[in-house]
Amino acid sequence: MARTNESALQQEVMSWIRQNQYAYLATLDKKQPHVRPIVLFAFNDGYWIVTFSGDSKVQQIANNRWVEICLPIHEEGNTGYVRLVGTASIVTNSNLKLDAIEECYFFDEYFSGADDPDYSLISFDPSDVEYLRPGETFSQSFPLKRY
Repeated sequence: MARTNESALQQEVMSWIRQNQYAYLATLDKKQPHVRPIVLFAFNDGYWIVTFSGDSKVQQIANNRWVEICLPIHEEGNTGYVRLVGTASIVTNSNLKLDAIEECYFFDEYFSGADDPDYSLISFDPSDVEYLRPGETFSQSFPLKRY
């Protein structure tokens, strides 16, 4: 299939991200990469991950903000992916942490509220995308523009 212009590709990628919250986060601990499943959600013009404060990804992000998120996608029996490279940071703003809990469908199952010491919110700022459309053979890469 022919390459699509960057603006249309970005809209296509954003559509996949809005539809799918289950993804994989890669962090680095010294020289060892670590990949784990996460729930990525978009709100307030940003991307967010809710996690436990004691989880290893929190310390790994504190030590190295560069991360990658891979979102596996499926359509009509075909598979593909959206890979997002960017930086992550641990959110300390209590108002933002409070707003985020309304967007996280599983929050109440694990945390008692925005001030729960076990609750950490991670913001993700993607800079580059690699996108493989379901059913295609070659991926396309481009910088992610923020509007």
